[in-house]
This record gives sequence, C-alpha cells and structure tokens, in this order.
Amino acid sequence: MRKKLRNLGYVLFMSGTVLFGIMHLAISLYIPSLQSWGDPPGLLASVLSEIAGWVPYTLSIAFMIIGAFLIAIDLSNNSGLWQNQSELDTAPKKKAKID
Repeated sequence: MRKKLRNLGYVLFMSGTVLFGIMHLAISLYIPSLQSWGDPPGLLASVLSEIAGWVPYTLSIAFMIIGAFLIAIDLSNNSGLWQNQSELDTAPKKKAKID
C-alpha cells in the first residue's frame, strides 16, 4: 500500500510539473497578442483569464502540492523504519555455540 501511495505521489508531482510548464509556455506564447492588461490583476491574471487557463493552472499547483505531500509522508514513514533497523544493528548479538 505504501508503494502505491509513493508512486501516486511521484505521478501527481510529475504531472503537475509538466502541466505547470505547459501552462507557462501557453502564457508566454499568448502575451505578445494581448491587447491590454490592468495593473491591479496583473499580466499573469489577465492572460489566464483571456485563455481560460485558471483551472489547469490551479490544478497543476494542486497536483504538485498533493504529490509532494504524499512523497513527504512516505519519506517520513521510511525514516522511522531506518531508525528501528539501525537500533537493531547496534544491539549486542549472541554468539553461536559451536560443538
């Protein structure tokens, strides 16, 4: 189950990163043809409104945040396992009896 969540975290983070990059490419390609933009919302908000890109832009950020959260949870769970394993390695070992 942990492996599935970790892989889901990797997939969400990478898909969010790719979608974020594609949205920034679309924004940069649309900026030269933008007629006017207001100072309060800014250039990015004006372009996102013009190309109807708010949903994919916020979705990409949400994917990256959820994916990073799942990866961080998996890393924190695995670090506890490593600590328990290192404690077992440092415990005194019994010598085997040789007859």
